[in-house]
Amino acid sequence: MLQELMKNMRIAQLVSNMYPTNRFANKAIYSHAGMLSDKLVERGHDVHVFGSNESETKAQLHATSQALAGMELGDDAKKYRVLEHISRCYEFSKENIDVIHSHFTLLSSFFSDLSGIPTLISVHSPIEERIRPFLEAYKNNKYISFSLAQRKLMPELNWYANIYHGVDTDIFAFEPEAEDYFLYMGRITADKGVHCAIEAAKIAGVNLRIAGTSYPSEGYWQKSVEPHVNGESIRYFGEMSFEAKIPLLQKAKALLFPISWNEPFGYAMIEAMSCGTPVIGFNNGSVPEIVQNGETGFVVENAEDMAEAIKNIGQIDRAKVRKRAERYFSAEKMVSGYEKIYQRVIDENSFKQRKKIQRILGTKLPHFPFPNFGKK
Repeated sequence: MLQELMKNMRIAQLVSNMYPTNRFANKAIYSHAGMLSDKLVERGHDVHVFGSNESETKAQLHATSQALAGMELGDDAKKYRVLEHISRCYEFSKENIDVIHSHFTLLSSFFSDLSGIPTLISVHSPIEERIRPFLEAYKNNKYISFSLAQRKLMPELNWYANIYHGVDTDIFAFEPEAEDYFLYMGRITADKGVHCAIEAAKIAGVNLRIAGTSYPSEGYWQKSVEPHVNGESIRYFGEMSFEAKIPLLQKAKALLFPISWNEPFGYAMIEAMSCGTPVIGFNNGSVPEIVQNGETGFVVENAEDMAEAIKNIGQIDRAKVRKRAERYFSAEKMVSGYEKIYQRVIDENSFKQRKKIQRILGTKLPHFPFPNFGKK
């Protein structure tokens, strides 16, 4: 009965046109929106993706430009293209959409009250000081968090739901046997703590493989990472394609996740766990929510503790790691969560519209009960 009530939702996925949206994209926002859109289409919903021309989706694609990151345009011109892109979404949605799911942390807020179509906003980006005043002004919007830890970054926002990211557990398949290396996968930046992973690996005397995009212009790569890469015990693989990173995750003894900031989620952790690969992460952000200390990995405080956890990684049962990913972080669980929240916000909006009509007419309309899914 519940699934039938949700069959014909008309959903707009509003994604930045800076990069292509694709379930296999390397950039988390675009792969997340791509997989979510495809899964919603598979469940029978009418889904419209607003993204760049190069986006690949099972939904109906609405594009106003090529991916802006690859175009030779000035910053102002790119901003105008982004604003046009958002405006087109709201213009289309007036007559054709039940709910807009925006993957812009802030920019869609300037449009959300103008169309009469409810907007849900996923907060993918860090809440930087420069945008806090604007988020404060629009704090009553409906925001979706990816972890309860994320809400602590700005608790005054109207956190409408918490939905953990999901991973395709068929693609990130279980691997019971690991090879002789540990893995760091992510951006090569100071806040990601790559230098701590290197230090821990050296203390523990283990092999470390590093995969991710480096940013030489920042200087961190040259100072804290490159001098330690020797091609043997510490190897650097650069940025990996979606397909190439899967076997690297599957065969690692553990993923090292030494973040020094309150990261809202961390996709690499659940990708590793889906493969059965434990996670050793610093006690920041969402790490304690995702990693069950002593069961699916270890939550530690510093590089020395990480080295000790590396030595004890044999205590972790890779099958239990996989089961936790299946239970809490599967794509199916994530999509079901979004379906419930979409239906809830649609029903709330319908109720408001009915009350508005009643006020205008001065009489009550027939009552049609709406499902109540409860607030997460």
